[in-house]
Amino acid sequence: MKFGKTEHPELIDFTLPKDHVQTQVLLKNLDDSDPFSIKVGCAKWNKQDLKNFYPRGTRDELAYYSRQFNCIELNATFYRIFPSETYLKWKEMTPKDFTFFPKIVQNVSHLRRLNDQAYPVLESYLEVTSLLEDKLGTIFLQMHNNFSPKDWDRVVKFVENWPKEFRLALEFRHTDWFNDEKVAQELYYLLGRK
Repeated sequence: MKFGKTEHPELIDFTLPKDHVQTQVLLKNLDDSDPFSIKVGCAKWNKQDLKNFYPRGTRDELAYYSRQFNCIELNATFYRIFPSETYLKWKEMTPKDFTFFPKIVQNVSHLRRLNDQAYPVLESYLEVTSLLEDKLGTIFLQMHNNFSPKDWDRVVKFVENWPKEFRLALEFRHTDWFNDEKVAQELYYLLGRK
């Protein structure tokens, strides 16, 4: 299967899993003074990935994209740290209510795997990413699918040292983070108290 594509979608069970028991608790604790809003967007805005989306002659894909959607995952930041001018340009050319949800560069998650050498890279990444200011949404850390609970101490250190001024979402792809109930509960507890 190619990522996002399958030859036989009729063979896939698209049933949503049962909600975690804490979902209802979390939803009941939402603050009514903070209105609920929905963000809808893609992972990329380039013409190649969004074939036939842009009107003929569109010169600036981000400007057009950001007027059709109110956010973007910003997958490009997974592959490299862009210069500060790029972040400032992205911020300037998008509407006031547009939100960027950038991925943390793979040097932190995949190459250095949250080890001590990842922190200087992360610091550089956060320095330029913060230039998005009020358009910066939750930052997204996607771990390699072979990053398992054996690296628990790295996760604890990373979460405990994460700067509180930035919202963080973590994606663990290795199934042992969820198949082992004890590991899953420890992970939920760690993430829940931050």
